Amino acid sequence: MPPTGFVGVLSGDLVKSSHRNAKRPAIMKGLSLAVESSRSYLREHKCQLHFSDFYRGDAFQCAVTDPRYLLWTAIFIRTELIKLRTDGVHADARLGLGFGSVSAWDPRNITSSDGEAFRLSGKALDTLKSGKEKYRRLRILPPWPEEDSRFSILAVFMDALMQRWTPEQAAAMSLFMRDKSQEEISRLFNVKQPAVQGRLQKAGHFAIKEGLELFMQMAGSRNISSQGNNDGL
Repeated sequence: MPPTGFVGVLSGDLVKSSHRNAKRPAIMKGLSLAVESSRSYLREHKCQLHFSDFYRGDAFQCAVTDPRYLLWTAIFIRTELIKLRTDGVHADARLGLGFGSVSAWDPRNITSSDGEAFRLSGKALDTLKSGKEKYRRLRILPPWPEEDSRFSILAVFMDALMQRWTPEQAAAMSLFMRDKSQEEISRLFNVKQPAVQGRLQKAGHFAIKEGLELFMQMAGSRNISSQGNNDGL
């Protein structure tokens, strides 16, 4: 049975990975590890994540049972890909986000599922492949047309921050997004706390945090029930 209420869907593809054949396995492995880390974190927040694996080469989909965590999932996945650049792998992904109802649901095969959330996510990804948005990496389409501009602006600003990150900043953000303190991050990196603070500030960590909180508020503003979204899964 499909989950009741809304779900969040992320449709993505790796950027120019076909031009980096030697690095492609590392990129795909990095994405798979990012999905597993996301799944573990979201489970703590009573949200389930389903991953399609790769199809049509470099395309993939994720579905989250609580759409309020959809943007968090997208940013975290890109954060993990940017981290790979420390190993000389220029990795990134275009991500189209949509949330809404589902009409057909198969958590074991996300790509065969259907409904409003899946169609909006696919449409959002398509807009990133041409025209004025082809240099962007993030697009959000809500089920409420009157809110489209607000979600679009939020995606633009979050994306603009991320496109400037260094691998070191992304590594710090990866832990920050999983609720690690600066002291914990400094111990894990074996660097002084001011160095961690500097990386987070340059990455715009407070802006990312507030953007995520705003998305959760906006996505949950119409009585989306996270409890209901877990039914039947």
